Amino acid sequence: MKSFFEWEMGLHGKVEEVNETLLRNIYTAQDELYRMSKYVIEAGGKRFRPLLTILAYEISTSEPYSNILDLAAGYELIHTASLIHDDIIDNATVRRGLPTLNHVDGESNAIVVGDYLFAKAYELGSRYGPTVSKIMADASSNLAEGQILEATNLGNLDLQEDIYLEIISNKTAKFFGACAEGATTAAKAPYEVRINLTNFAYNLGMAFQVTDDIMDIVGDQEKMGKPVLADIGHEAITLPAIYALKHGNRDAKETLRAALTGDNTISGDKIKTVFMETGSIDYSFRKAKSFTEKALESLGKTKKSADLDLLMELALIVIDRIEEFG
Repeated sequence: MKSFFEWEMGLHGKVEEVNETLLRNIYTAQDELYRMSKYVIEAGGKRFRPLLTILAYEISTSEPYSNILDLAAGYELIHTASLIHDDIIDNATVRRGLPTLNHVDGESNAIVVGDYLFAKAYELGSRYGPTVSKIMADASSNLAEGQILEATNLGNLDLQEDIYLEIISNKTAKFFGACAEGATTAAKAPYEVRINLTNFAYNLGMAFQVTDDIMDIVGDQEKMGKPVLADIGHEAITLPAIYALKHGNRDAKETLRAALTGDNTISGDKIKTVFMETGSIDYSFRKAKSFTEKALESLGKTKKSADLDLLMELALIVIDRIEEFG
């Protein structure tokens, strides 16, 4: 099974074109604003969302994918802007293995850069007409709703799984879905194609976020480019924590409750042990896998093509990532 890196390398040409489109469209004669904007773009990232946009477009039409590059870049700008604002909220110092913009240039400048990237994203989306613009705007609104729902539940040790799923649905999955929906709408794809690819992307987004929350606990800091156990440090209650708090023994619950309410004396190894011994990691992996299987089910209803195979590979990479630890 390919790794995500190997999968992405097979699309290297498309990634390079996305990067060129991003840099071209964030240009401004205001040197400092351009420098800071360029810093966060050149910090890298998986370019997951623009690649999803491009592949969904190619499945939907015989027109060249160059037609959809601006929309793909627009989605990536929204994602990048949201990460800038997340880093400010979390007072984060590292993102993608580099110092965060707020750490380098201060919170005030970082806020302005995030706002600027949002504005440029909507400018790009507007080139595809009002329907696609609304899809993009709705995705951003959902993202904000998810962010606030998460923020109001920080440290909520009684958080229920359905609320957690609502948070990640708004913050991640609906955005993935919007990438496919925007692309297929721009391509004037048949209704069934739009629905199937949007459902695929949505469920892949759910699997992706659950897996990401698991990797915050069991992942490799160097590979992820950000600290492990960051969610614990920010008192964010994710699916592994919800399960462990419900099913762990008394000692496990006490340890986790203390860690999630600001006790910095508990070692990372002890916290990881609690998650593993309560079965919360296995449970969360099964949940992620079920979302991946739903994604593949939607793909199975779509006409076969090389680009469809690439999306199927991507879904299987998520499963493979799960089974590596599960």
